[in-house]
Amino acid sequence: MNALTRVWRAPRLILLLIVVQLATAVWLSAAVRDAIGRALEPYSILMDGRFLGLAIALLRDHPELAAGYLQALTGSLVISLVIWILISPTVITRLATAGQAPATLPSAGRHLPAVLAVTLWHLVPRAILLAIVGAATKTLMPHGNWGLAGLALTAVTLAFCTCALDLARCHVVLHGARRWHYSTALRAFGEASRRPRVLLPSMVWSFAQWGCTIAMLVIAINAAGAGSTIWVVRALAVLGILFGLTRIAVAVEAGPDPGRT
Repeated sequence: MNALTRVWRAPRLILLLIVVQLATAVWLSAAVRDAIGRALEPYSILMDGRFLGLAIALLRDHPELAAGYLQALTGSLVISLVIWILISPTVITRLATAGQAPATLPSAGRHLPAVLAVTLWHLVPRAILLAIVGAATKTLMPHGNWGLAGLALTAVTLAFCTCALDLARCHVVLHGARRWHYSTALRAFGEASRRPRVLLPSMVWSFAQWGCTIAMLVIAINAAGAGSTIWVVRALAVLGILFGLTRIAVAVEAGPDPGRT
């Protein structure tokens, strides 16, 4: 069974994540929405399809609002990451049992403390790798194509780290890896580097997921006045969820670490 098949055989999981993602987006945009509504009263009715256009227009006219927008964006990213961490044991378990009765889902929560631990351990080598790449490419950034090469190398490093994190979490949830020890996170980096058949598709799905995010921002900024823009952005968000699930399914499909002793 390949990664895509695992995802499509878990329709309820897809629906759950879509609902969670959209509900989170609506909740986090409430503060900005209310502020725009108060600023425009009584001259305009804040319709859902015009929200992005109004937000961008106000930002262009009042650059000081950028701090508030940035705060809302940062908050949404942090909360989204936290939500994904909290539901990752359930996601991994469901993908591993795709096409079967999800009887193991109620027990998925017992893996959450270990998943949190391996995630925290993972942050250390991730930060070191990104610091090394950042130092190596810092001088390239102002130099046109060389700067793009530096950005590409940073993106590859991030995708590599993401693959390692997916593998570490899967080993904890599915394969009995050491639940609290830093070695589980470190081994996953080594595993990702020596298993290109796992790493390459994982990176492709990571890039696809990030591409959806970039496309959302580009469309929101350049086509904000169109009433249909909000629905295009939401569609891209759903597509990004599917790409993210497929990336995790790649790690599920990889199975136990063949180099584990």
